[in-house]
Amino acid sequence: MSRLAFPFRPGNDGRSLAVTPGSAAHVRQMLEQLILTIPGERVMRNDFGSPAQQMLFGAGNGPAGFALEAALAASISQQLGRWLALEGLASHFDEDRGVLIITVDYRLANDGSSNQLTLERIR
Repeated sequence: MSRLAFPFRPGNDGRSLAVTPGSAAHVRQMLEQLILTIPGERVMRNDFGSPAQQMLFGAGNGPAGFALEAALAASISQQLGRWLALEGLASHFDEDRGVLIITVDYRLANDGSSNQLTLERIR
């Protein structure tokens, strides 16, 4: 069984590119979708998403940064807990460049390998 890759794109055979469920690529894609989706954006899954996109236009450090980290950790554990174990999470807003940086350290559930995802979103 396979799942469509994100972002959607054609494979070498002309069909939609697919990933194996639970693989490093699949879990990374699900994590990116979760972080970059605004809660309530998906019609039938109102609880799916994180406030990361909304933080681009607000204060990104201090109490707001801690609140973002707590919300991300809760959302990742709830939505992706069967696919990964969260090992570390950090968010930082670089005021000079106007960039929100989110770093997630996690361990895959199927093989126990450690991975890291770093997302940078420009304000």
